[in-house]
Amino acid sequence: MILNNHNGLLLMRHDRLHERDWRNDDCYKIIFSPYGQAEYQLNQNYVSIQQNEFFIFNPNIDHKQLKTTKEKFLVEIQPSLLKETAQQLGFKIVEPEFSMLSYRHAQIQQWTSFIREFLMINKDSDPMSKQLFLENSLAQISILMLQYGSGSHQNQFPKIISKQNINSVLDALKESYQEDWTLDQMSLVAGMSKYQFAHLFKEETGISPYSWLQLYRLFKSQQALIFTEQSILTIALEHGFSSVSSYNHLFRKIYNKTPTQFRSTHGK
Repeated sequence: MILNNHNGLLLMRHDRLHERDWRNDDCYKIIFSPYGQAEYQLNQNYVSIQQNEFFIFNPNIDHKQLKTTKEKFLVEIQPSLLKETAQQLGFKIVEPEFSMLSYRHAQIQQWTSFIREFLMINKDSDPMSKQLFLENSLAQISILMLQYGSGSHQNQFPKIISKQNINSVLDALKESYQEDWTLDQMSLVAGMSKYQFAHLFKEETGISPYSWLQLYRLFKSQQALIFTEQSILTIALEHGFSSVSSYNHLFRKIYNKTPTQFRSTHGK
């Protein structure tokens, strides 16, 4: 099923799940994986989207779908709609560049479940009702993408609502993200063994505790890249990275570009 208008489209498909053609779209595209693993190839790396995770493609990114499990569900958003939404929400960066990171968030998951259920139940409804539904849905997902999709418009990793012991650790990491945290220290804050903690943390967030901390450091550093003239080395060390090389490596992984290139694109 496909619903589309000038602002974008909703697509839910149970056939043609193994397309292997390269695509390059002039819109933002958010991919959901409601049942299981989905895999995409980019020019320089691969993206794996686990169950209940999402991934946002920026406009004009070459990509190829390698695999999706049982169902393909995606939304395309025209840049003009996302820019207008970002302006209304007061973001300083109104043409965001999203990170190349699959992620899990309860609000995105709830929206996805509602939309999918509505499409399945109302697939034979009249065209006018479908268009009204599409218009509202695209506006809603644009807001959610900007609030919970990590990217250049944010200075920290999107907030999640998690179990209390995980929230305690997240709060502690945010408070002192420049410090050298160990898994033992994190699990002590959680009041759990480090093996239980590591398992629960990944189950709640989709990534490991150390990966989350490194990503938080990276997103906190973006404001310094965009709005100051500090050197890359200074920014890396002030935001908890042990070296500029580790900072550059993670930045390339998340944005497929160096901090210097990112600053050139978004810097003021």
